[in-house]
Amino acid sequence: MTTWTARNANSQSIGRSLVASVACLAILISLAGSAVAQGVRVGPQPIPQQPANVDVTETKGFLKTRMNIPSLRLAIPVLDPGIPTSSKEQHDQGIWPELRKSESVWTAFKLKEWMHRYNQFDEIIVSADTSVSADVYLIGKILKSDGETLSIQYQVVDATGSVWFADEKDSYRVEVGWHQRNEGSNKDPFDPLYNSIAETVYEALKDRGKAHVKNKEDSSRRSRNQGASLSDLDRIELTRDLAFARFLSPDEFGDSIVASNGRYQIQYIPTRDGSDWARIESIQTREDAFVDVVEKYYTEFVENIEDDYRQWQYDSFPIAREIRIAKRNRAIHGAVGTVLLVASVAAAKDGAADDGDGSAELGTKLGAAIGSSLIVSSFIQNERRKGAVDEINELGGNLHNSLKPTRIDLNGKVITLSGTVHDQFTQWRAMLTEMYETTDDVDAITILADDPASE
Repeated sequence: MTTWTARNANSQSIGRSLVASVACLAILISLAGSAVAQGVRVGPQPIPQQPANVDVTETKGFLKTRMNIPSLRLAIPVLDPGIPTSSKEQHDQGIWPELRKSESVWTAFKLKEWMHRYNQFDEIIVSADTSVSADVYLIGKILKSDGETLSIQYQVVDATGSVWFADEKDSYRVEVGWHQRNEGSNKDPFDPLYNSIAETVYEALKDRGKAHVKNKEDSSRRSRNQGASLSDLDRIELTRDLAFARFLSPDEFGDSIVASNGRYQIQYIPTRDGSDWARIESIQTREDAFVDVVEKYYTEFVENIEDDYRQWQYDSFPIAREIRIAKRNRAIHGAVGTVLLVASVAAAKDGAADDGDGSAELGTKLGAAIGSSLIVSSFIQNERRKGAVDEINELGGNLHNSLKPTRIDLNGKVITLSGTVHDQFTQWRAMLTEMYETTDDVDAITILADDPASE
């Protein structure tokens, strides 16, 4: 009780100081008579179907009924964090680079979670970039994130290079009281945004699913002499396989597909019941094993950042909201906001907002005119959030760089891949191509568990 009284008294002192400052500045303002008035390269670079009607009715648990489409893998690369290169621009836009890098992984996993609910892809992975082998790619960029509003620009590209849609933009603003109503839950304040994006992807896939079914029905009615034709989804699935085969053996499969105007065109379909194609498929399974290593790394990153990131969302929401309202009302001159920034941050630093003291709210309102940088400043300079700030700086600053060395057993010889996520993936790909060329025993390569000695 004593501690609370002392803090409350200090907060009241800050509040009185702020009120006095407001009064003086208001007089100055009155005297002055002023008032605030596209091609994306996807896949490895050189590098059971049931003919029935598409049923898209909703089932229990939000899952949609599975469409009768080929087995597809969706890749969601870690989002472009949208960080300007200039530190001044970062400051002016209120972007904390380490936090934004963390958000780029967080949002990718949230999109994966919501895409799973639509129940159409056999596999959904979060990847470092678009070089991973997949049928469909959901590629996004964070345009704005301040705790109250999240805006994402995104596009969907398939393995043929065909763009389903591009430069789609979606935003969501968290409503007042959300954090209080959902305290202790696993919900994210921006779940409606992730759901909206997932639904857009689903609708684009649904159109192609209907066309796929129709194509199968039409093919079944044709004479045997006419042969079966490929649907767009069939072509996507086949192109993914051919692109990987061409990557492993350009001499053998290099002319099976050709790139024209940014899109792959299938020239011929190789025989896929021979030993060479069996080796391709076996190596592709090994590729998937390393993809799992990368995704596990990102999964652990999200788990480590979760508590601190949720604290950021909670703390930044009221400040971001006040700034937006102040900008909308244009009630305070920018210079006034600048003068009061120190007082505003001091109130947040003192923890007055957490204790329900109105001085923090007043300081935030007055400092709002300074812009988005106040959101970051208030969090970073709050002594009570020092642990969270340090954790975010460490994890976000080392993102992509802190993947442990990966040990590979190749015919009894242990090889260690080291470096960043991208470095290790490049080394892994080089190992696969060399193995395809030099050995028939593709089962001899195994990713080993973490080395206990390295812990």
